[in-house]
Amino acid sequence: MNEASSKFVDNIAMEKIKSEKLFKVSHSPVNSYFIYDELSLANISSKKIDISTLKYGKAPGGYDVIEIPSFYTTLPYKENNTIYLYSSYCDDSIGNILFVHGLYDEHLLNYTFLVRMLNELKFNVFIMILPYHYKRKPKNSLFSGEYFLSADVYRTKKAFIQSVYDVEACVQFINHANEKPLLLVGFSMGGFVTLKYYVIKDGTNAIENRIKGIVLINPVGSLQRLVWESDILESIRNDLRKHKWNEKATEAVFEEVEIFNGTYTDVDFESVALLYSIYDQLIEEEKYKSFIEKTNVKNVSLYHAGHLNILRVPKLSKDIYNFFMKVTKIS
Repeated sequence: MNEASSKFVDNIAMEKIKSEKLFKVSHSPVNSYFIYDELSLANISSKKIDISTLKYGKAPGGYDVIEIPSFYTTLPYKENNTIYLYSSYCDDSIGNILFVHGLYDEHLLNYTFLVRMLNELKFNVFIMILPYHYKRKPKNSLFSGEYFLSADVYRTKKAFIQSVYDVEACVQFINHANEKPLLLVGFSMGGFVTLKYYVIKDGTNAIENRIKGIVLINPVGSLQRLVWESDILESIRNDLRKHKWNEKATEAVFEEVEIFNGTYTDVDFESVALLYSIYDQLIEEEKYKSFIEKTNVKNVSLYHAGHLNILRVPKLSKDIYNFFMKVTKIS
């Protein structure tokens, strides 16, 4: 798509999410169930999945689906306690990709083209469903992801921490399933989650040697800035202000989950690729440039696309493949 078309698609999607979803709900940080929940990222490396508890099935679109008990139990929302890992295998694979989708996403069809292209390039692709999305959506929730990011900032923080734990569980399953090298790929909010996971694991020198690197596609770089600056989250800001919350208050809650909070300084960004759209209407290009400046990441590719239609650019799968070949040193 050209610039005008790319921006048009993004703007239509943003208005649709606001009018049909976000402006129809309201949440509060006051008296949150999660205020005193002490879940933290400190113990992630001590968690191990029990293979005997997993369930296997089929899903529309030709996917296999693996159900994995989450390491973190959200007592009020039993639907959220199971990780759904959708898989699309290929013959004679050269590696595995664990893909994490975007915020408020509810259609795996958005990723059909990319998954097919990656399968053709000989990758097994696994798609991890984020907390409170798809089948993990609580019965009282109006839409996929409503409880993932809202003005209940305590629940939002725990959702992000749970996401990182869920990535760990999925990585353990994939490494159990086969011995092929693994690449983490995150789109938009999924990029934020996978990068946080990578920062924690690489920063503690505990990263599994089958994880060769991560690919960030139009990633969110800061939860705090997203909440207070993104046009799409206007209703969340309204909810926070209604309860006398400001940026400083949310910053204190989100500190642990932010990427650039002092824990990333020893991370090897040679194993990170940033692929971003220059016509992105959800995340400004200046934020991607700021990310490059902070991390000195060298593996950067630009696309003449918007936030959403980058997923349908054929070059995207080729760039992921080329980065995989680079970090794995497969000849």
